[in-house]
This record gives sequence, structure tokens and C-alpha cells, in this order.
Amino acid sequence: MMGADNFAILHHVSNPATFPEVKDLSREKNMKTIRTLAIVAGFSLGIAQVSGAETLTVETGTASGTTTLAMQVIATYGGMDLQINSGQTLTKSCMKLGQGEIDAAVCPPPAHLMMGVGKGPFKNNAEAAKAAAPNLRGLFAFSGGFFHLIVRDGSGVETWDDLAGQRIFTGPPAGSANGQSQSIIKAASGLVAGEDYEAVRLGWGAALQAFQDGQFDVMMFPTAVGNSALEQLGPVHILSVSDEAMETETWKNYTKQESRNAGIIPAGVYSNVLTDTPVQTAEYSMQAMVNVNMDDDTAYQMTKLFWDNLAEAKANIRVLNMVNPEDPFTGLSAKLHPGAIRYYKEVGIEIPADKM
Repeated sequence: MMGADNFAILHHVSNPATFPEVKDLSREKNMKTIRTLAIVAGFSLGIAQVSGAETLTVETGTASGTTTLAMQVIATYGGMDLQINSGQTLTKSCMKLGQGEIDAAVCPPPAHLMMGVGKGPFKNNAEAAKAAAPNLRGLFAFSGGFFHLIVRDGSGVETWDDLAGQRIFTGPPAGSANGQSQSIIKAASGLVAGEDYEAVRLGWGAALQAFQDGQFDVMMFPTAVGNSALEQLGPVHILSVSDEAMETETWKNYTKQESRNAGIIPAGVYSNVLTDTPVQTAEYSMQAMVNVNMDDDTAYQMTKLFWDNLAEAKANIRVLNMVNPEDPFTGLSAKLHPGAIRYYKEVGIEIPADKM
């Protein structure tokens, strides 16, 4: 059994202080030891598995975000043997999953849709992407978080129009977040990357460090509300998208996709954010996906363990509070795996016809 301190260090090697929301993972009930490999900012660490079960390889995004924490519910609380590789570019993870190189991944719905048509980050490998996309099946979808437009205090940036001429972090080079960030900025201000501002593309961990080092004053960071990593950035503001911007055709086109909505970041969530009013911004969905060839029992167990243990996990991990067990399909861009279908039928949840 490993205690909370060891768990936090394991999953946040680059900065152990970024996981304070985990209060107590050394519960008295029996729980299988898990083997997890965390890859965060170039560091890796492993723990030996004491189990005869097959280890499933899973890829997720930032270590302190919902993509990783959702899979940790299955492993830590449900006791399934998962090797979780966090800090990945999820468009690449979607591709690897479709090609059968890994067992599961959290795949952004826009990435899966672009993968199916060989566009966006998949345009240079279009045929392979289109061939791999049909091999993905869903287990569940969940609110991934909100796009936080973070501005350093004293930068002079007070409105979206002030972003003109700035260097702005918009996401990793090959990730779908980069395109979404630029779409939101265009919808909120009319500004275009490469013409009106410079888009900075870095990995997630590198971006947080670069912001702290003063390499740019503005960053678009998609994450769950309450991610404690943001509290390390010093005094900042978070800009709200105006009601007028949300009435534009650009914004309406952006939110046509089911996984994209408007949402509210409550005031007072972050100790270092000087903005004292609720922030209106873009909310996004994520989805847990597996390869179509995964056996039905394993897919069933993954789905069941997530939902059965979510309430307990929420008591310890605050960013999971936004995951709604009554809404397991919003944003799901693929058909469900037969094992997941079995679970939802078992508990009496109606499945949309297009997800069967």
C-alpha cells in the first residue's frame, strides 16, 4: 500500500506540490497495488506491480488535470492494473490507440473527428489517421475543464482586444488544443494567429515554466477548475469572454460541436487570481477511449470501476467535482465499446442510438 505522499510524488515528479487535492489515498479497505509510470516534463518513475493481471497501457494529458485523474480513479480507487503515461500530446495518443500501440487513452473529441478526415494535426499523415480512426471506441465522456485565458498582472492586457501584438501560448505543436485556443481568441476578439499575435507552441509542462520565467505574458490553458498548478504562476488575471462575442458567427461555429460549450469559472477558486468576478469562457469535453479489439470484459470493468468509484474519488480530488455521472455521453465522438454498452444497459442508462 502506498501513502498519499508517495502517490503525489509519483505522479508529479516535476513538482510534487501540484497535487494537494489528494488528501488520503491510504484507505483501510483492501486495494490492489497499482503500477503506474508517470512521464512528466521528461521525468519517469515506476513502481513494481504485485498482481498477476495484465497491465494496460494508458496515455493521458497533464498530470494534475482531469484526463489523468479520471484514469487514476479506475486504477487507484478501482484497483485495475494500469500503466498511466501522463503529460502526452493527446492527438498522438489517439493515433497510437487507433493503431493498437496502447490499450486506452483520453482522446479530445475534436482530435478524433479530425483524425477521421485526416485534417488538422493529422494532415501530414492523413491516410494513416483515417485508417486508424474507426478503431477507436468510447467508454465515457466527461467535462474536461475550461479554457483559462491567463494574463500576468501588470502586463497591460485587460481585454481580449489587448491581445494584439502579444506572444500567447496556445498549446502543444501537434495538439488539438492549439487550434481550439486560436478559435476562441478569434471568436472573442477577431484576432488571428500569425497576423495579429504570435502563437507560442510548447508542451504543457514547458509552457507553465516558460510563463513563470517571463517568456510571455499570456497563456491559453485548458484545464479543470481548481487545478492547483495554476496557483504557482504568481499574480494573474483570467479574462472573460463577453456576451457580445458569444453572439458572433465565429463563436457559434466553434460551439456547433457537441463537446464545446460556454461555462463559468467561479470567482475565488484560485488564491493567486486577482479577477474577483466569475469568468465566462469555453468549456470542453473529454472522452476515455479504447481500441476496438479490447475484450468486452475489460472494457466493461474499466467503465464500471470509473463510475462506481467516482463519488469516493471526488471526496479527495476536487477537480473531479465537475464530472457528472448523469451525463456520460456529452461530447462522445465515437461509438461505445460493447463492454461499455453492457455496463450502461446493466445500470439502466439510456444510450443514444448513434453511440451504439
